[in-house]
Amino acid sequence: MLREHREIQRWIKRKYGDRFEVLAEIDHQNCLPDRKKGHWYQPDVILREQNGTKDVRYIIEVENDPMRKVIAGACLLADCCLEKMQKAKAELLFIVFSKGGKREIENFRNKVEFVRHRLPHLSSIQVVTDKEFKQGRGFGKRSTRKKASRPQRDATRSKSATVGRD
Repeated sequence: MLREHREIQRWIKRKYGDRFEVLAEIDHQNCLPDRKKGHWYQPDVILREQNGTKDVRYIIEVENDPMRKVIAGACLLADCCLEKMQKAKAELLFIVFSKGGKREIENFRNKVEFVRHRLPHLSSIQVVTDKEFKQGRGFGKRSTRKKASRPQRDATRSKSATVGRD
């Protein structure tokens, strides 16, 4: 396993460990549907709800080369595991970090698009670079666009509040 591959998993654990139960390959906890009953799929990181149903919310693959793993196979395995495990849908996220992988990212996205409609248990499938992921792309609840737009709205409110006081 490449150093960058491990580092991204560690970063995800630090960033989201307070919000989710983080099951990572680096800790040998990444088995779907279940390590005890047998598993078909070992994604790099699994994020589960900490309370309640403990449903899988996100399945994350940290890819360094889109040709190395069979993308359609990872999508299919994720969908089949979710079907067996839970009623709630989950998101599948591919993070690409190598230079070669980044050059081929459109090829990667095209592979995902080819199989997307055949995967009813996945709510979305995203392909992002490591930099995009750390900036908030691809992970629904962390959109940086919302943060960026918030100051503009606040500035507008402040301006109208000032005008209203005159």
